[in-house]
Amino acid sequence: MKSFDTKQIILDKAVDLFYEYGFVKASVRDIVRTVGVTNSTIYVHFKNKDQILYTIIQDIGSIVLEELCKAIEQYDDPVKCLKEMIFRQTCLIREKRKELKIYIEEQYQLPKALRPKAVKQQRQIYELYYNKFSELENKNLLKPGIDKTVMAFSVFAMMNWIYRWYNDSGRLSIEEIANQSIAVFFSGILAAK
Repeated sequence: MKSFDTKQIILDKAVDLFYEYGFVKASVRDIVRTVGVTNSTIYVHFKNKDQILYTIIQDIGSIVLEELCKAIEQYDDPVKCLKEMIFRQTCLIREKRKELKIYIEEQYQLPKALRPKAVKQQRQIYELYYNKFSELENKNLLKPGIDKTVMAFSVFAMMNWIYRWYNDSGRLSIEEIANQSIAVFFSGILAAK
């Protein structure tokens, strides 16, 4: 196996284990057994289990940032852009459900040395949304009294729990859920015209 392939396989299997059992309950021994390599092979690629978690979190955070930046590049209109940002981030659940669960639920497991780097990336995501709410406010498109910080955290809360209840074979597709979530969210924040 090539070194890159081995590293990716380790990450993929760690994602499966962290998703199913949680970071604390999944051991390096479990990863070794699932991948079919030795302990030393794991440590060639990662300093420790914390580094594996950090890599998973950074990788999915980078994907989220990339999708949000694509939406920002696509639309100048802040309403259309914000809708596209929410749509793209919600639709990531279809392909990256496990990684998103780990991103949301396991970040607090990172040691103090790695936590600031993960928080910095989260802050970048937050700022992209906050800036869009600022644009809406500057164009008098927000209802009076709407707090941009509350809105940014509310949009995260709405999107970040869909992975828990979304069913691939359910009645609604992830795109339909994204569109309905957008409709509900925007009906609460946009000023009447």
